Amino acid sequence: MPQAETPSGEEPANEELAREDSTGEGPVDGEAGEGIATPPEQNDRDGLHRQPVPHAHAVEDVAGFELDEGIAVPAFRARWQLFLPTIAIAVIYSAAWFYLVNTGKGDYALVRLLVIVMAVGVPLLAAHAFLRYQTIRVQVLPDAVRYHPGWPRDLPIDMPLDLIDRVRVKRGLSGLLFGGGTLVMDLTTGEKAAVADLYDPQGARRTIEQRMSGRQEESPPAGVFEF
Repeated sequence: MPQAETPSGEEPANEELAREDSTGEGPVDGEAGEGIATPPEQNDRDGLHRQPVPHAHAVEDVAGFELDEGIAVPAFRARWQLFLPTIAIAVIYSAAWFYLVNTGKGDYALVRLLVIVMAVGVPLLAAHAFLRYQTIRVQVLPDAVRYHPGWPRDLPIDMPLDLIDRVRVKRGLSGLLFGGGTLVMDLTTGEKAAVADLYDPQGARRTIEQRMSGRQEESPPAGVFEF
């Protein structure tokens, strides 16, 4: 059957659609239609970026943790009260052993148990307290809080300030009596990060809050694009 002729210089509609479908790039003249989202790679080329999502990460280079202590970075360490349980156990068991020996009960099984505890348990407790005393620390960096909750944890953690919602201090009975306490960071994700047995948790809290307030004054409002 004869096909319908089109005016001179115009292409049939079905041929134009075929050209669009074969390329997959929309109209043949290259003009973007309304309502079409701009590809992410084009945003990157135009320099349009969103703020990255903050997240905590472990500091695998432990030497970097030590080097930060030599510069102007506020650092907070563990309290000496970590050794109090070990000292108390050593004094109590030594006093009990001395009493039993001097009252003629040195042959009792209880005496041998006290000797074993003093010879094995007390050194282990002292080593545990020493390792925690050497590893517990908090450093307030310009954009993060670098903290180590203490042995047996291997690596310190960098917690971005943007991920911290608020900071508070918890004190137990020993903290009320001798000072020190636990620094608790409530995160925007609903989780918590804590560092126990700090010598000056209030000082760490004040320093972190000062850094957080300073960053809030410098940062742009939420949802604003950076160009």
